[in-house]
Amino acid sequence: MAKKKTTKSNKPGKGSAKPAKGASKPVRSAPKKSAAPKKATAKRDPLAPVAIKTGPGMTPMEIGSKLVADFNAGKMHLNEMWSPAIVSIEGVGVSQGWHGRKAVDAKNAWWASEHVVHGASAEGPFVGATGFGVKFVIEVETKSTAKRELMTEIGVYTVKNGKIIQEEFMYRAG
Repeated sequence: MAKKKTTKSNKPGKGSAKPAKGASKPVRSAPKKSAAPKKATAKRDPLAPVAIKTGPGMTPMEIGSKLVADFNAGKMHLNEMWSPAIVSIEGVGVSQGWHGRKAVDAKNAWWASEHVVHGASAEGPFVGATGFGVKFVIEVETKSTAKRELMTEIGVYTVKNGKIIQEEFMYRAG
């Protein structure tokens, strides 16, 4: 029996040494990778709520409770609860913000130098997921005018990693 002679085809992709003139080069596909079993992940409902956390450290409830207790005991500066990057925002009539401990300390020192506090109380805290609010009532006298008034404001505090990162004071419009 005679051996059959095999010939190479000139068709691209069939083992030819080079493609026929005018034909495109064969496209080589990447070697197939073995498919690793996929972990079954449940799809999250985009309308479902997600957990809100403020990080490690004191919670908004703990910080708010301490702030109110200390304020009512006459401790007006509660700096140990502030983040070094604290932002302090004053509301209507002022509408300005101070960024960082040095700036906030300077704002508070200025206010204390211009006013005499004759009485003060805090109510709260009113606690949320990321912070808390406190109602302040302060009987204050402006030194330059000797004007005495009862000031009511709401302080809204944002907490992250056990520290207050922002405080905003809101006043009754009028």
